[in-house]
Amino acid sequence: MLLDRHRIAKLIELADLERRLAGAERQQREEDVALLVKAAYDDASDAARAAFMARVQAMPATAWPWSAVQVKAGRSAVVAGPGGRVTMGPSSTPAAVAPPALLLIRGEAESADVEPGNRLPDQGTLEAATWGPLLQALDRWDTPTIARWIGPQGWVSPSGATTGLPTQGADGDVGIPPSADGTGNPPAPPSPPPSFSWRSPAVVAAGATVASTLGVVLFSLRRRRQPAPAPAQEAP
Repeated sequence: MLLDRHRIAKLIELADLERRLAGAERQQREEDVALLVKAAYDDASDAARAAFMARVQAMPATAWPWSAVQVKAGRSAVVAGPGGRVTMGPSSTPAAVAPPALLLIRGEAESADVEPGNRLPDQGTLEAATWGPLLQALDRWDTPTIARWIGPQGWVSPSGATTGLPTQGADGDVGIPPSADGTGNPPAPPSPPPSFSWRSPAVVAAGATVASTLGVVLFSLRRRRQPAPAPAQEAP
């Protein structure tokens, strides 16, 4: 599975800023949010895109693009207590806690040019058990725990296992990491990344309101960065 640690680190930063920033400081960082969402959306699968749009479409359009990195508190849920007593407790649903943009990052589509350090063993395999605590921390959006797993060369487990390191043969020689299809052959040349467009049919069908709002945000950011026109001089 693919999990871009750089984007996860950026999402942690922006989700923290979303809770703290207001006014002009918040506006200055809007473009950072939009760029992260754009990059993650470009690389996400169709299913991840649909799940993301369903989340943000249910949120106020005026909160865009910050709503994409907003952390929601867990929803209340009915819990059966001792003796069958019914109480209200926090929901364990990951979607109720993690920011919507995490759906895009965790739903990254397979690609031949992915950085090896962002590749984790597929769930259900023996190797994947090592990384289970990381995935659980993502579900809970436990950012201190997640941050401890982010290494300079790849994801790093507390036991010292690191993703992205070159493989070592029986004679001790360091070889090329195996390809994604397991054949050992060099990966095929990467195909050009899909261009991001909030006007594509899939996105328009999922949420035209969010799409138009992003365009307004980016346009307003460009307008604010343009220098003011010089005043016209009157003819003598």
